Amino acid sequence: MAFSLMRLLGLSAGDSAQNRRFGDYQVVKLMHEGEKSCVYQARLGEEAAFAIKAYRPGYNRTARRLAKRYHTRMEGEMGLLVNPPAGTDPKEHPIVRTIGFGWEFNDRGRCYYIVQEYLDGFNTKHMIACEHPLLKQRRLEAARTVARGLGIIHERGFVHRDLCTDNVLMTRDGRAKLLDLGFMAPIGLSFREKSGTPSYMSPEQFQAKPLNPVSDIYSFGVVLYEIFTGRLPFLTPYNSHNRDLMMRRMGDLMRQHLRNPPPPPSSLAPDLPQGMEEIILRCMEKSPEDRYQGVRPLMVALAQVGEKGQNGRASV
Repeated sequence: MAFSLMRLLGLSAGDSAQNRRFGDYQVVKLMHEGEKSCVYQARLGEEAAFAIKAYRPGYNRTARRLAKRYHTRMEGEMGLLVNPPAGTDPKEHPIVRTIGFGWEFNDRGRCYYIVQEYLDGFNTKHMIACEHPLLKQRRLEAARTVARGLGIIHERGFVHRDLCTDNVLMTRDGRAKLLDLGFMAPIGLSFREKSGTPSYMSPEQFQAKPLNPVSDIYSFGVVLYEIFTGRLPFLTPYNSHNRDLMMRRMGDLMRQHLRNPPPPPSSLAPDLPQGMEEIILRCMEKSPEDRYQGVRPLMVALAQVGEKGQNGRASV
């Protein structure tokens, strides 16, 4: 087990993750170790598996500071606000279901954690990289599901702010789920910090302007572009954890998102479904006024996408 993970869990060298608890939840195994948080599979007695997302100490402090500065809620509370209505089948809900949240105390201070439904599936970023056949088969349905998830978030008065293929999971039976609500915030709020994933951020995010649903629609266009072409619309040679190179990468991507038109998706994917190119390019218009003015017209357009590619061959 990595030293950083040992410290996060508050474990000694003789312990293991399986001996750790978050509240009443028993950790089964580590599933993902990220820059800002770790995700574990856990159980509650004999009940089915749950997922626990635990903030790293450094990001825990940052999240608390930002919540206090902008008078926003922490991620667990936000997740509860976009949960499925009572009587709805959670499997059909397009957003990961939040079950609860809490604080765990160890020798490094307070650790914020969120309990969510356990999803057995694949990160779509990885599926794109390995050309996974399930994504190819279900990509149009996944696009419609993610749009529906955005619609729920917007209807409840929020913007997601970090829509990217890393935050869309596809279950083994082909259902898409929208993940990671850590940047979700009330509509109309502006942030001094350029928060989000740079490759997917809207021009107004880079400019720290007040955000509304059409900002998410821009990011959704980038996600569609990547899912249907296999690559991002804007690329940069700067890809390093070195701080200076990271700043150059941010600046390079910002200039492209603000000024450059994306290469036509059909130039990279001749089998693009009919109508998809127009949807992607309209989502990615530089001016918010030129994009779809909400998820409803976007979903109408997605419902009309053909099942044949631009060249007439069958596509999905």
